[in-house]
Formats: sequence, C-alpha cells, structure tokens
Amino acid sequence: MDYFQMLLILCPVFFVGGIIDSIGGGGGLIALPTYLMLGLPVRTAYGCNKLQAGLGNLVSAVKYFRNHMVDLKIAMISAITALIGAYFGTKLIFLLPEATIQKAITIALPIVALIMVLRKSSAGNTIMESEISKKTVVQALIVGIIMGFYNSLFGPGIGTIAIIAFSMLMHYDARVASGNGKVLIVLTNALALVSYVQTGNVDYGVAIPAAASNIVGNLVGVNFAIKKGEKIIKPVMLVVVILTVIKFAWDNNLWG
Repeated sequence: MDYFQMLLILCPVFFVGGIIDSIGGGGGLIALPTYLMLGLPVRTAYGCNKLQAGLGNLVSAVKYFRNHMVDLKIAMISAITALIGAYFGTKLIFLLPEATIQKAITIALPIVALIMVLRKSSAGNTIMESEISKKTVVQALIVGIIMGFYNSLFGPGIGTIAIIAFSMLMHYDARVASGNGKVLIVLTNALALVSYVQTGNVDYGVAIPAAASNIVGNLVGVNFAIKKGEKIIKPVMLVVVILTVIKFAWDNNLWG
C-alpha cells in the first residue's frame, strides 16, 4: 500500500471517527485499530493517536466551552489526578511487551464498546454545574485518576468513559460530561504525547493528515452532540467497532 492509498483509507475513517468522538466518545475505538491495520507498530500507533486525538478533542473542548457545556472548575480539579494517572500509565506502557499490549487492546475494545451500547441515556440529567464541596472535589479527583490512567494506558473509548463517569458519579448532563471529558483528554494526551515524541514514536506523515481529518469531523459532530445526535451515531458506531475488533484480532492471530 502506497502513501496515497493509505490516505484514501485514513482520512475518511478519521473524519467519521471525529464525528463519533465529539458526540459520545469512542473515536479511538476506530482510530487505534485503523493505525494497526495500516501496519504501524503498536507504540507508533499510540503516539499518532495521541497527537490526532489531542488536536481533535481540543477543537471539541473549545466548542463545548463556548456553548457553556464545560464545568471548568470541576474539570480542572479532575485534571490534577488525571495528569498523575496519565504519567504512570504512560510509564507502564513502555514497560509492557507489544504482544501483551495487542492482546489487552483486543480485550479492552469490545468491553468498552459494550459499555457504550448498554449504558442508559443520561438525557434526564439536568445538572450543568456543580457547587465546589468536599464531596464534589473527591468525586472529581476519582474521575480524574480513572480517566488519566485509562487514557494513557489504552486510550480508545476514553470519551465515553468520561461521559459515564461524570454522569454516574456527579450527575452531569451528558453534554457537560462530554465537555468536561474533552478538557481532561486534551491535557492527558499532551502529557502522554511528550513521551511518544521523545522516543520517536510519532509518524507525522500519518498523524498530521489523520489529525486534520479528525478536526473536521469533530467540528461537524459537536453540533450533532449539542442537538443530541448520539442516538443516531451509536448503532453505526457499534457495527464499525465490532468489525474493526474482529479484523484486528484476525490479522494479529489473537484468537488462540
């Protein structure tokens, strides 16, 4: 496969991934397996994903913020433990053998996909902002450590993990939960990305066009999110995730 053929696959996939990610999270469920199926080494795939997803989520975060769908105080409190979790998760992934990482991805992706599909709609939640108290600070710190560690160690589905965590623990409206999550993803991705850049695990020829396509998708998708477009995207996303996981597992002979 030459570079032009790769772009013909990469750009549409990451455009769709950006739409999905900005609405309900889970764009990484498509992104990471796509990098791997194109033949990138596991750690390079992670590095490219951190750059591409970080920029895409930055665009979404700004859009959510401008539409008053980010509780910035809580998000910044969560960022404290999110960055700590991201630091240790990134250190751990460089110590694991690639075969272990591949098998972990194959197990983690369908589990997260299942959570995405089975989780109940949070449309009934109307909390857009939380008061700062001991309880909300502790809850925010718990959400942060979960997101930071998961995002650096695995990554795919982190946007959905954010929505679930902020909605279930703190009873946020799903859109605010997503907006808060975008802020944390941007920060933790930036921290993790430093390690991948320093170790030469970012293929910019792949990551930059992927990021550009992802940004456009995020711009389109965040408008759907504000209008509750998740119900339209989720069934399509499930099909894509299932097919991607099956193909990735088959190509890497991970069934045995």
